[in-house]
Amino acid sequence: MKAFHSFFNLALILCLLSCTNNNYTDWPQWRGPSRDGISPESGLLSKWPDDGPALLWSVDTVGDGFSSAVIQDKMVFTQGKKDSVEILSAIDLDGNVKWQEVIGRALQTGEWQQSRSTPAYYKNKIYALSAMGDIACFDSQTGKVAWRSKAFEQFGGDSQYTAESPLVMDDKVILTPCGYQTTMVALDNLTGETIWRSETLKDSNYFATPVLIRGKNRDFIFQSSKLYDFIVDPNTGKIVWKDSRISGNMVPQVIDNQVYFPGDDNKGGSLCRWDDELGKRTVLWSDTVRALIISGSAVIDDKIVVSGLPRGIACIDLKTGESIARYNRVRSSNFIVAGNQLYCYEDGTARVYLFNITDQGPELVSSFKTVSGTGPSIAHMAISNGILFIRHGTALMAYSLKPGAQSDSNS
Repeated sequence: MKAFHSFFNLALILCLLSCTNNNYTDWPQWRGPSRDGISPESGLLSKWPDDGPALLWSVDTVGDGFSSAVIQDKMVFTQGKKDSVEILSAIDLDGNVKWQEVIGRALQTGEWQQSRSTPAYYKNKIYALSAMGDIACFDSQTGKVAWRSKAFEQFGGDSQYTAESPLVMDDKVILTPCGYQTTMVALDNLTGETIWRSETLKDSNYFATPVLIRGKNRDFIFQSSKLYDFIVDPNTGKIVWKDSRISGNMVPQVIDNQVYFPGDDNKGGSLCRWDDELGKRTVLWSDTVRALIISGSAVIDDKIVVSGLPRGIACIDLKTGESIARYNRVRSSNFIVAGNQLYCYEDGTARVYLFNITDQGPELVSSFKTVSGTGPSIAHMAISNGILFIRHGTALMAYSLKPGAQSDSNS
């Protein structure tokens, strides 16, 4: 009996530890585990103190950019521009910079020269793409370079720069150079060698990022070029569907096998789906919300939340496209979701808002202004290990969403 009780107690402890660990998850790529801005974490603060959640640390040596944070195995990765190159920084959860390495060439002309892309973690490697289309693969622990490539130059990319965040799946690194040689390519994740290249749409890059559509029997890659929306078979690189762009927005929202296209400067958004053979796209409904083209949207239960222009947060019924309500006191923003609450990062003010999304629409719970960084506040946020990561120019900040956390007085 004593042995049984010992075994039972051990099993109970392991179960509790498992449950505790499952509250926190990694954020391995742009906009989270499924590229939809949704964090599965629970047990986070449902309301913030008046001055915001506890600031754990702030690092201002990551270079200038709009790159989001990627978090995996208690390490944080982000990229930024320093002088003529873009660098990848690796930081531990205490805010200590562990290593920094060069990705490739940085953009040197134009108004927006900052780093734009978010790296991706896959099987102990980090993959980062510079605005000039140079990609590099790094060991996540040491920063040692496994391979580098001037990919967009190699594949005849027709754009002067890119804002794409690489998609890594099935041991393939997916990129969209767009040009007269090919439109999309897959590189071997370990060597950088070409696995396949798609046919060319003879179109240029629109700075959008590829996302996955879960098909009935297999997955497909959805992406946009300047003129087209298109779908690619990830096994062969065949473009299995294409049509004219339905929206100028750069951040589509995949909802199961449907895609919501937020509106742009010219028109509202649309919810679309494809038949099982991907032969036809059907517009299920359209709305009248015009959004910031880089802001995207978020889904909570049966509602879509969109950042409207010139300001405001619109709440739309997912089934019908009908407008539920609008909160007009926030400028154009991007969103992520955790615990059925909406986190909103406002462009221009670098202020962060927490909303409950009710049947009556957005209900403001808390807000605070970030403490570091300059320039546009347009990088998408990330949540991992109970921490909210916010990028603002050269600064990366970490705020605790755990109850009872204390700010670091040295931050």
